[in-house]
This record gives sequence, structure tokens and C-alpha cells, in this order.
Amino acid sequence: MRSSWLPALLVGGALLVSLTACSDSSDVGLGVGSGLQGGNPSTLDVTPDVRDTTVAPITGITRDSAQGRPPAQSQNQNAWRFLVGSVNDPRSGTGVVTANGYVDFAGRDDFPSEITSADPSSLTAELRLTTDYLHGYSSGTMDVEVYDLTSEADMDSARATASFDAAPSPVSVNGAQINPSDSLVTIQLKASWITGNIGTLLRTGSDFEEAFSGFKIVAPNSEAVVGFSSSTAALRLRTVSSSNDTTTADYPSLKTFTHIERTSASDPPDDYRLMQGGIGKGLAMEWAYGEKEFVNETEIDSLPADSGRTLPLNRAEIFVPNDTSALETPSGFERPQPQGYRIIATRSSGAPSCPVVGSVTLSDANEACVLPLVPSAAPASALVPDDVARPTFRQSFQRVRDDQSPVFTTFRVHIADRENTAVNEAATVRPGLPTTLPVLVPVDGTEPGPPRATLTVTPL
Repeated sequence: MRSSWLPALLVGGALLVSLTACSDSSDVGLGVGSGLQGGNPSTLDVTPDVRDTTVAPITGITRDSAQGRPPAQSQNQNAWRFLVGSVNDPRSGTGVVTANGYVDFAGRDDFPSEITSADPSSLTAELRLTTDYLHGYSSGTMDVEVYDLTSEADMDSARATASFDAAPSPVSVNGAQINPSDSLVTIQLKASWITGNIGTLLRTGSDFEEAFSGFKIVAPNSEAVVGFSSSTAALRLRTVSSSNDTTTADYPSLKTFTHIERTSASDPPDDYRLMQGGIGKGLAMEWAYGEKEFVNETEIDSLPADSGRTLPLNRAEIFVPNDTSALETPSGFERPQPQGYRIIATRSSGAPSCPVVGSVTLSDANEACVLPLVPSAAPASALVPDDVARPTFRQSFQRVRDDQSPVFTTFRVHIADRENTAVNEAATVRPGLPTTLPVLVPVDGTEPGPPRATLTVTPL
């Protein structure tokens, strides 16, 4: 990119920001002209102040409440997952991420007579889990252990830092293993667990759900984190008759949760900041505004300028890049790219409501708005489109001129992994699925460049 970095003069103690004036329309793809003169459109890249921020994500969901509570996850309920395992991603800064999965099951309406009449010692029990996520080494097997939860766990909307008490001894068979590359895995439970819990297992509906608290699943010493579909997870009882006829009874999943923690983390590579799913590590961005803001002695939009000239804001976007080339991938190591991001902006006191600037209200109490993104931009970037960014900056310029705070004080960016990018723009305001994936965001001028607001303006 042919560009020159120009300081923006901010009066009243505001921070100094940088503006890139792009003199070649091919640099930005917006058909702009050259320079800030003669009424020709020009594009300016405005870089924010960027710092790290951490907010533990929601990783728990209860399926029987997903249609009404919590609404943020209701659209994701069929794709929701829980994670098990540990991964030491080779990208510096990520550390060792460990995930423990929790799953509880719903009661059945009834049972086949072959199950209820069977001697408990003739029954087998297993967890049946559909894999839909893998981060780490795919070769080899993983040791897994299943533990009884000691009390009812409130997994609905629980955040990744939560945990629930489990019994000290595993109820899975000794030496239980799974292959993380298999589409369906099973974990056998001990015969002693079946006989000790047969009274609970043969209860139906809410009677079973009140008596059964669920399981905790761990994978000690693993080299990968595996994700299991919440909607298809099942606990299966099986009996085989003397004539070799097999009868089964499945308990469907009711709720799932993932506890995630990170250890041994180092600094990310120079000139990058790290976003990381699961632990909730993201970026906080703030654009500085001042009493006067000039580019080549010409004011931006409606801010007051001694020159008396104005720069109407024709177009605006907010761009947060993911430098996919900076993440090396060793042979046999699986690291899918996140299929989405989420940007939450904090409103200033008295600022216009979220819908006025094209965003979605997340919390009135916390003055928080979620900004719709361009779905097809992921995974390469989080991109706020013109119909959201332009009214945000335009009203911010107007408010600053009137000695008020801008519309938003802070923009927080996090990974929000989703099923795919072929979703409408409204879907981008939803939280993502549980994940452990990292993203490296450049903070210097090299391609794909730092986070920035790209403003297209036309001098009058």
C-alpha cells in the first residue's frame, strides 16, 4: 500500500491517533481518488488504541430452555458442543489449554420391557458422543475418564471459568480410550456403576432428572481438544437376550458445559496481539476524538475546523484482521480457522440507542451493543459494514463537536466460532460455540495491517 502516516491533532489532552491517507484507489478497493483536494473522495485508515481484554465466554447450555432462555444461545442449540482434552498449540503465546466436559441427560418416557426385566448384571452402559471439533494432534488415541457429579449442576449460561464437583473415582472402565478422528466415539461405564444406580436409571422423566446429576469427562495427558455435539450426546443402556437379540434405551442430552483453563502461557510474537477462544482473550479498541481533528488542515466530517471546510463521510468500515499466515501448523496438527467473531461496543452515557446506529442491544444495564459483521469476511477478519460503521462515526463526530462523548467508548472483539460463514448478518451478533482456537492480530503496518476504521470522505 502506498501511504503516508499523518498525525491527527487532538486538542484537550486526547490521545494521538494515526491516519493513513491512501492516494491510490486500488489500495482500498473503494474507488477513491487521490488526495484531500478538488472534491475527490479519499480514504483514511484510522487506527485505534488497542489493548488486551479477557471475558470468560458462556460455554454451558440447557436444551429444554434453549428456545426461551438464554436467547443468545437458542439459535445455536442444535450446533452447541462441549469440549474435552488438552492442547499445547505450537504458536507462542497460546499456552496449554485444558478443557473438561460436563453432560447431563434427560429422563425417558418409558423403557422396553427387555430393559426393565433384565438382570442388572446383564446390562451394559456407555456414552455415545458425536465428534464435531478437533484442535491438536489427530493421530493416536486419547485416554478418557468419566466421573459422577456429586450434585445438580446449573450449566445453563455458565461461563468457562465455572466448575462443578465430581466424585473422586472414575465410573468409566479402566483404560477407556477414544480416537479423536472418529466421527462417533463410545465410552464404556463400569458394571458396578450400573448395578449401583439401577434404581435411578429406571426412573422416567423428571424423576430421573432429579436423581441423576450428570457426568464430568476428562482426558488426562491428551494432545488434542475434541468437541462433542450436545444435541446428539446420549447415555445408552443395552441388553442382549439369550437368542442374541439386542435391546437398547437411550437417554438424550439435557445440558452440557465446558470448563476451560490455560497454563504456561508466554507472550505472542512481536508485532501481534493474541485472541484466544475458550479463555475469552480478546481485544479492546478505542478511537480517540478531540475538539478538533485535522487531516492536511481539513476537518473530518462535521468537526469544527479553522479552514471552514468539511469532509462529508461517504463510507466507513471497521476492520480487525486475522493473519492466518502467522500460525504455523506442524504435520498431523489440526487447527481449524474460527468461523466468526463478535464485537461488543460500550455506549457512552446519553448516546443514541443501539438500533439507531444499526447495532443490536445486548444489555441496557451495561450500555452494551453488539455490532453486526459481514459473515463472508470470516475467518480472515472481523468486518463491521458501512451501514453500521458510518452512522456510528458520523454521530460520534457530531457528538464530539457538541462537547459530548462519542457514541461508543470501547469496542471489544472476541472469537465467536460458528457452524459456517454462510449465515445472514444478523447471526453474527450471537455468541460463538465453545472453542480453543487462537487468532493473531497484527498491530503494525505490515499486511494485512493493524485493526482500523476505514473512512471514505469527500472535501467540499
